[in-house]
Amino acid sequence: MTSTTSPKPTRKQLAFLRALAQRTGTTFSYPQTRRDASRQIAALVKRPLSEQLELDLDRVAVLGGQLADEAA
Repeated sequence: MTSTTSPKPTRKQLAFLRALAQRTGTTFSYPQTRRDASRQIAALVKRPLSEQLELDLDRVAVLGGQLADEAA
């Protein structure tokens, strides 16, 4: 690695970005560097959970941990 290139985002960062985007009901642009990924992660962590996710989690809790398809 030279001083003119930045390390690419790690797989762990990308997986966390995907999970956060899903939880918050948002999207993200593919980060070019680890620093970019960290900035996007920090921004998504501050966002509230999506309303749909909260409804899904409530439904699972009411069903005693079972998914809706399994309860039917």
